Amino acid sequence: MSVNYTVADLKPRILENIDKLEYPAAYTFCQKALELEPHNAEILEITGQVELELEQFELARKHMLESIKLEPEASYSKYMYLGQLSVEKEAIAAFQKGVDLMVAERNKLSVDSEEAKMLASKISSALCSMTEIYLTDCCFEPEAEQKCEEYLSQAQQVDSEHAESYQLLASVRLSQQRNEEAASALNKSMELWIHKEAGDATIPIYDTRLALVKLLLEVGMFEHAFTVLENLQKENDEVVDLWYLYGWTYYCLGDDEERTQEERMTLWADARDCLETAVKLYNIIGSDDDAMFDHSKELIQLINQAVPASVEEPEEEIDENFEIESDDEDAMEE
Repeated sequence: MSVNYTVADLKPRILENIDKLEYPAAYTFCQKALELEPHNAEILEITGQVELELEQFELARKHMLESIKLEPEASYSKYMYLGQLSVEKEAIAAFQKGVDLMVAERNKLSVDSEEAKMLASKISSALCSMTEIYLTDCCFEPEAEQKCEEYLSQAQQVDSEHAESYQLLASVRLSQQRNEEAASALNKSMELWIHKEAGDATIPIYDTRLALVKLLLEVGMFEHAFTVLENLQKENDEVVDLWYLYGWTYYCLGDDEERTQEERMTLWADARDCLETAVKLYNIIGSDDDAMFDHSKELIQLINQAVPASVEEPEEEIDENFEIESDDEDAMEE
């Protein structure tokens, strides 16, 4: 005997599987729900969300657009998803609509409520995403610099403790060759999370912190870079970029003209160890960044020309007749 499910029956099962990260199972229930109610805006959005996780990007975009067409003023989240699935100004428009809906929702809440704080963080994140688009895909648009300034100013006004907004501000300042201001922004960004316990929701994601290291190196903040790298290493040490950046940091330190020859040799030897680890990991797990792999090999070759491979020193033999007199024995003799 067949069981007649309703969308109300299927929705909890979909959400339960999403919570468990069991997206194929969730997708099966999504498809059944859409068969029953193909014009249900909420189910269309949830289906698009699952398809995004399953990397079915075209279908995800299709279902998000259908959901938006049915209920354009409901649910800011579908605009956030659509922003991820779009490019250039179309993505910016999607994020902007999502921001507008979140702002309207936040204005109805007490400023100090947890929900308002959560929305503030999401608004700031969306504005950062919009900034990144103008820093990359739309960087040649005449309004790019102005929009970056505008979005980041809004992001910091909405959530003054959103670390990513200060990190992006540093990127903007570097593009303007205002390096001191970039360094100040990076300091501010790090101060907001560096002393927090691992797992804290306000700590930027792994990739964002890798990007932070690159910015720190650009402004010569090497000790800060090591601090972030050590933090990342504790979290996951099987990442090609991590060891490449470790190696590049050591190399840059050794390349300083004020270093003694001995200091340079030591730093470059450390750099080589890290870069060789990066190359080994690349060969095992791969990476999308072939340029980083090539640069690692180039640096290793350069270092090999200056720093010979270390030779293990023989262990010092211990004289069996050698005795250590303790203070107690000396006292007894007295």
